[in-house]
Amino acid sequence: ANVTAKSLTVSGITASNKTYDASTTTTLDVLSISYNGLIAGDVFNGTYTGAFSDKNVGTGKTVTITPSYTGADVSNYSVTDHSTITANITAKALTVSGITASDKTYDGNTSATMDGTSAVYSGLVSGDTFSGSYSGVFADANIGTGKTVTITSSYSGADVGNYSVTDQSTATGNIVAKAL
Repeated sequence: ANVTAKSLTVSGITASNKTYDASTTTTLDVLSISYNGLIAGDVFNGTYTGAFSDKNVGTGKTVTITPSYTGADVSNYSVTDHSTITANITAKALTVSGITASDKTYDGNTSATMDGTSAVYSGLVSGDTFSGSYSGVFADANIGTGKTVTITSSYSGADVGNYSVTDQSTATGNIVAKAL
């Protein structure tokens, strides 16, 4: 006579939400795991890893579970693995600083030339593609030192959507008198 493998269904695994970190790995929670069909006393253990479908921010993202089974009775079962699950990747905080305004000679307008070459992106994950461009306006067109320049920022790059950006809102610059 033949003895065939017993059906065993794995369920109850959940995935943890995470903040963007440029990886697809996720932490799985197996505290509520269920082995439907397991005979009491059999030695059957599972370890599980999870991976998001991609690294980008999103809600209800698919997490694929990769199982590994061990134990003296593993070969006695035909296992139906846990189906895919979902979890969220939320945006990572990124703070922009270090943008400067160039001094200028009085020209009757408030436009300011901004320099973003020393911009610091605190929180940016190494290797991500993220860049900024900046424009600015002086509070008024009159001459003065340490004048407030309001910065307007624009960001681009493949990974811009993975960040919640806190902009640098102002800088200071000088408008000097025009020779007449």
